[in-house]
Amino acid sequence: MRVLVVHNFYRSENASGESLSVLDEIDGLRDLGWDVEVLSSDSDVIGRGDVAIGDLALRPIYSRSSVARARDAARRFRPHVALVENLFPLHSPWVIRTLRSRGVPVAAGVRSYRMFCAASNLFRDGSSCRDCIGSVANLAAIRHGCYQNSPLRTVPMSTSLALHRSTFRSIDTLLAVSGFVRDELIGAGFDADKIVVRPNFVDDPGEADHTPGDGFLFAGRLTQDKGVGAMLEGWKRSGVWREHRLRVAGSGPMETALADLDPVHRVEPLGLLPHDEMMAVARSAAVTVVPSLWPEPFGRGVVEAAAHGRASIVCRSGGVASLVIDGETGWIAQPDADGIAAAFRRAADRSEQERCGSAARRHYERHYTRESSLTVLDEQLRRLAHRGDMR
Repeated sequence: MRVLVVHNFYRSENASGESLSVLDEIDGLRDLGWDVEVLSSDSDVIGRGDVAIGDLALRPIYSRSSVARARDAARRFRPHVALVENLFPLHSPWVIRTLRSRGVPVAAGVRSYRMFCAASNLFRDGSSCRDCIGSVANLAAIRHGCYQNSPLRTVPMSTSLALHRSTFRSIDTLLAVSGFVRDELIGAGFDADKIVVRPNFVDDPGEADHTPGDGFLFAGRLTQDKGVGAMLEGWKRSGVWREHRLRVAGSGPMETALADLDPVHRVEPLGLLPHDEMMAVARSAAVTVVPSLWPEPFGRGVVEAAAHGRASIVCRSGGVASLVIDGETGWIAQPDADGIAAAFRRAADRSEQERCGSAARRHYERHYTRESSLTVLDEQLRRLAHRGDMR
């Protein structure tokens, strides 16, 4: 069975759980016997200036190079099915049209809100935003400059979403990464019968680490929407720093906020770490903190921590909250400084950390292993491939 995977990788300086999950997916499909060809683009070419500005502006609407590559793959590789992941900014939804016009059924992994939100995060000015849901031209996104804080740069993104509304609706199966994403797709007008929930997975590192962890860990982009500001303020208010430390791994605009903290609060910046080093740090921590204020679709860090027998603090926003059972496999906080402070205090007891960490490992084994996730993916792709053969 042959599957064509289409993905635009994010810039390498931005650690991307989505790209890691796509790579795991490709590897898993090959292990299951699929012949996989990858039609990929890499956003690093933008920073190098390899793509002309005019071409870059048009690609979200129509990417001539991606359409040509899709046509070639359909003719030469003859895929039974296509799996479309992230298309922006270098691929175009026109790839979906191209493949379906050649009789290739299309499944799409949905790990963001890019199909109906120019910013892809349903979040603006510190709060949830759904102004473009049901909109014909997505003018609100342009007015607010939702893509890269620029009205001008938002124009091609909004235009693409408007022109390709029917393209996205034509996708045969939507693989939502969480129940929350499924509900958002339905709210945006997608056919519920086409949506299947399939969470990301992380490979089992083996038997959980039963040694006590040390302190708290945040790993991710240092931005306000990731909850970094609320987390740091909550940490200071919690008083937990008197007995524990908070390590912060990642880079981003809020690095200066870390530098300005009083050393008494025991916040240790680690910078941006390679993934293998990051996993070693996660194993050594007692609790992972994922305080996203935006409605994050999933939360790979929570599952990675659970695989190692570590509990997590998450905010009550988006799909990430569904990964934790409050008081059992971790702690769910209200998405503000006071709520996060309360969660830090609840999670400060070392016996509770160990109890919830053991439960988190069991939860991982039931829901987020390679086998459980790939079984759903394999079944859905084979179903579509069979449908394609019947055409």
